[in-house]
Amino acid sequence: MKLETMLALRRCLKRDDSKENRQKQANMLKGILKINQEVFVSGIAVIEIYEDSAEIAPMLSYGLKLVRRGMEPQMIESILLNAAIANETDLLESLLVMDGVQSIQMRQGPDITRELLLSYFDFQTQERIRKGIEDLRLNSGEPLGMAEVGELLRRQKNGRGSNAN
Repeated sequence: MKLETMLALRRCLKRDDSKENRQKQANMLKGILKINQEVFVSGIAVIEIYEDSAEIAPMLSYGLKLVRRGMEPQMIESILLNAAIANETDLLESLLVMDGVQSIQMRQGPDITRELLLSYFDFQTQERIRKGIEDLRLNSGEPLGMAEVGELLRRQKNGRGSNAN
């Protein structure tokens, strides 16, 4: 997101740091990652499923519609910025939606989107959210941990390959 956009949002919108709102935003982050995962795997057409869903925030639904229409990223950013200001959307929600929609449009890997969106939260909150999204099993380009490498080597040594259980 452009610095000018972020500064405009900070000047015009308030941030609600209540526990309820932070939980709502954590749930929104999880929803964005789920959509991002499906788009990453299946393509932009799956956005149609979410466009009019009552389960997602109106601004996110609006952004997804713009992506599906094939609008340019800069135009979508401008439209969402205007919508956030006109509707007095919470600052953090606006930032999450704008960056989430842009990541979905660019078909960024879900692990990249996760890190981008988590960067809007303090480290303690990030860890709580990470634990809450472990069940998503995001497609990821993250390096394997030592335990995973050890397991792969053990399977290879036993002749079972990496696809065996």
